Amino acid sequence: MSDLLQIGRSGVLAYRAALSTVGENVANAETEGYTRRKVDLTESATAASNSFIYRSSAVFGGVEVGSVQRVFDNYRSTYARFANSEAARADAKANWLSTAEAALDDSNVGLGVKMSSVFTAAEGLSADVSSDTNRRTMLTALSDAANQFNTAATALSSAADGITAAAQSSVAKLNDDLRTLAQINTALRRATPGSQGQALLQDQRDAVLKSVSNAVGVDVRLADDGRATVTLLGDSTVKLLDAEKVNPGYVGIVASTNGRFSLVASGFGDEVAMAPQSGSLAGLADVANTIAARRDSLDAIAARFAQVMNSWNQAGIDRNGDPGAALVTGATAATISAATTDLSKIAAASTAGVANGNALALKDYRNSTGPEAQWALLVSTHAQAVSAAKAEQSATATQRDGALQQLDEVTGVDLDVEAAQLLRFQQAYNGSARIIQIARETLQEILGLFN
Repeated sequence: MSDLLQIGRSGVLAYRAALSTVGENVANAETEGYTRRKVDLTESATAASNSFIYRSSAVFGGVEVGSVQRVFDNYRSTYARFANSEAARADAKANWLSTAEAALDDSNVGLGVKMSSVFTAAEGLSADVSSDTNRRTMLTALSDAANQFNTAATALSSAADGITAAAQSSVAKLNDDLRTLAQINTALRRATPGSQGQALLQDQRDAVLKSVSNAVGVDVRLADDGRATVTLLGDSTVKLLDAEKVNPGYVGIVASTNGRFSLVASGFGDEVAMAPQSGSLAGLADVANTIAARRDSLDAIAARFAQVMNSWNQAGIDRNGDPGAALVTGATAATISAATTDLSKIAAASTAGVANGNALALKDYRNSTGPEAQWALLVSTHAQAVSAAKAEQSATATQRDGALQQLDEVTGVDLDVEAAQLLRFQQAYNGSARIIQIARETLQEILGLFN
């Protein structure tokens, strides 16, 4: 009779735990980062009976809870982190390239139109070189073009500063995540295997690893108890976290004045260079290099524009009969400006004595090596880069969403499945309770025989 009571009791305890687990799953069905739990039920181990009445094979021990297990798929989890890193890299690249595209304004008030206005004004001046209005129009167009160079340079500089700030913020978050992972590793070392506490820590670990993968692509190796060792994806020499160590690695950023930056990792031996191939930091580093190159190109266009305008004016004779002087100062987009507001300093006449000879000659600089052509090439090159980046952003977003969905199919909570499990465990619980009731009633009947 005691065996029957023990069997019923074990069932009640085991299926109560199973029902609690189903309830936990249902309550966290919409909780981000929660991994579905299941209870591992096993037959209770019992010693062989020494009674001559019973054979050992007839001794039953009931059921017991072996452990609480997370429904985890390491392959799908690894792929989801990889897809997340790729999407983060593409997002950072596309977003900041779009910001730079706005800086390279090619609208009807942009730099290309402003430079063209200078050449158009020179043609107008050639029709009447004595007109102060024509001369003023040309100097105004020249000043507007120089100001637009300044505006574009400031906008690109602001974009570069924004990228550096974003990279610094991402590095700070990455280091915080690595410290959190080290703490989780320590807690996992102490957690009871198969416990609800261990499962919760492993959920927290995976959530932090996802956050890490936003910054850089990583390879993750898990110990039997769930502790994580993290290295840079594609470069195992860059270790960020060691499951056997208490302290994590540290990532540093080295920014340069032109907007480019590099990363280093330390904490496990010598400091090493770190060049992530995926994650937001990879995208930021890539776009920082691109914008630095755009700034160099803009400076080259500004220098070419200044050279054209100064060479042209110095080749003619101004209204005072003097050789033309420089019309533009500065050699970079940020420093270029009009050198004069004196209308007489425009050298419209040629050295041969033709009053409008030099004004007519300015159009000869509108060729494939002129500043207008260089600007058009810069805008076209950047537009193609933005288009390619947006296409990659869309493709990697689709890849990430698919990977997360595949992971959720295994680790997520399906309420239909949980409802079926709830019904199953309720029936098993009720059956176990009924066994106890029958045992008690039987015992009462037996005791009643002696009254």
